[in-house]
Amino acid sequence: MSGTDLWLVVVAGGPLILLLAIVYVLVTRRRRGPAERRESDRAVERLYREEGD
Repeated sequence: MSGTDLWLVVVAGGPLILLLAIVYVLVTRRRRGPAERRESDRAVERLYREEGD
């Protein structure tokens, strides 16, 4: 493998690996359900109230 071929693999492979990683994260990312969102909202409100005291 010559230097030119290796450089082509690096230049083409780097963005491809990055793209695959981004797609993997977007596909496997867990979304919060309604109950988790409500609990999170309550916790934020509680923190704001405690901070305001």
